Amino acid sequence: MSVKPARSSSKGTDETSEGMRTLFGANFRRGRQKAKLTQTDVQELTGIRQHYISEVENGLHNLTLGTMITLAQAVGTDVRALLKHPPKRR
Repeated sequence: MSVKPARSSSKGTDETSEGMRTLFGANFRRGRQKAKLTQTDVQELTGIRQHYISEVENGLHNLTLGTMITLAQAVGTDVRALLKHPPKRR
């Protein structure tokens, strides 16, 4: 009797990555708006193109830690805050 090795599901990992990209993007957008910054303002502060920032806000890019730090600093927060789920409203 042979035992099959446990396999990790890349689909589960992809879904988790997608969820984290979406969460980061949505939190970044809220932070940017709270800081009263446009995407163009963020571009001027960071050197990251406005089009790319738009795609980040829509969860389309798998960001490096360095890019996440740069974006977080531009809106006056840290990466951990941008990766947290917002509190549930009652």
